[in-house]
Amino acid sequence: MWRTLIVLSLPPAFAAGSGRGLWAKVSASCVEFWDQLRKAELHIDALSIEDGIGISASSYRHIHKFLTTVPFDDAVFCVEAAISAATSSDAVLMSHVAESIAKLPNCFREMTFKSEAETRCAQRWYKVAIHVLKVNGLQDAAESMWRRAKSIKGKDGKALIGWPSPSQSPTVWVSGLSTRPYWNCSSWPFIQGLEAAAPVILKEIERKDSEFLTAYPYLQTAGVWEDLFLYRGHQWNTTLCQSMPSTCRLLLPELPTRPGVPYATVYNEEVVIFRSKRGASVGAHCGSSNGVINLHLTLKGGRGTSVSVDGLQVDLRDGEAICFQDSYFHSVHHGLDGEEERISLVVRVMHPDMDAKLLGSRTDSVPDLQAWDRSASLLKEVERLREEYRKLAAAVGGQDSSCSV
Repeated sequence: MWRTLIVLSLPPAFAAGSGRGLWAKVSASCVEFWDQLRKAELHIDALSIEDGIGISASSYRHIHKFLTTVPFDDAVFCVEAAISAATSSDAVLMSHVAESIAKLPNCFREMTFKSEAETRCAQRWYKVAIHVLKVNGLQDAAESMWRRAKSIKGKDGKALIGWPSPSQSPTVWVSGLSTRPYWNCSSWPFIQGLEAAAPVILKEIERKDSEFLTAYPYLQTAGVWEDLFLYRGHQWNTTLCQSMPSTCRLLLPELPTRPGVPYATVYNEEVVIFRSKRGASVGAHCGSSNGVINLHLTLKGGRGTSVSVDGLQVDLRDGEAICFQDSYFHSVHHGLDGEEERISLVVRVMHPDMDAKLLGSRTDSVPDLQAWDRSASLLKEVERLREEYRKLAAAVGGQDSSCSV
């Protein structure tokens, strides 16, 4: 059995608690926890599903003490912050810590009473453990951790986590959905309208220059990567839509894309604008669920920027959309030889195969599917569309009256 020397090499600024990103916000106890592991220069056994060996007994005791004496939410933030700053030299250790969270009794117990269409604590933390290994290029270790997750079985002997491979390990995995890295965008006809309107959409976005925020700070990134949400948590940003009327007018009738089918997670459908600067890169990551397809329309700056999904790279082109499944590990690279700025409109839509029958008894968004009323949901959507058309009619009527003599 080979052994790997792990040295936790967080930058000095992080250890001082004044660095960039999430690490700058961690508590003193968090810094002390990781510092003790670093100073110990612990020998960590290689990840192996065959022998079941993880970390040393002393390391386990240190990690377990921290996780059980610090409030759970604080411990979670501490680990997420450290992982966001991880390098390949500390990725194995951090994956063990993530697995230790998954094995906490209250976390692991969720595998026994939550449906697969819900976020289950242990599954989420095995996802994190796999993520930190894959993003740091430790593919064999990631596969071993995936096998450890797949070894969790129910009373019937079946694996409780449905991930087909380490390349697809989202927080929520719904069985029965077709899967492939890239999809034909013609499955969503409204994309053609967005492509045709790309210059108008871009003009509206460029007026919102100051409203972008750093995108997903817990992911490993380099350079500038920012986002601006139009639709999130199943709610439209009405203030933003007022200043981006053409964009919202194109999108409002299209979401939800599958009315009458309940959402599995709050992230099932979203509209987000991404902006990156030359030299930016977004490390490989997978989304929240295999029930989401990303419709990615490049508005400008496509030259020199590429997206890689499950290792398959596609170069972006201005005014053209690509569509890919969010559950696959994917990354973005905005090359130094590319345009100064890249702006993309991303519409996250529900998987076309999604059906209430696949979701079991409840989801993150719907606590009781037996009580969920499909007819009422459809009626609510009809009323929403009617209200939007009333607003549109009123706006058109106002324009007509202002032009009358």
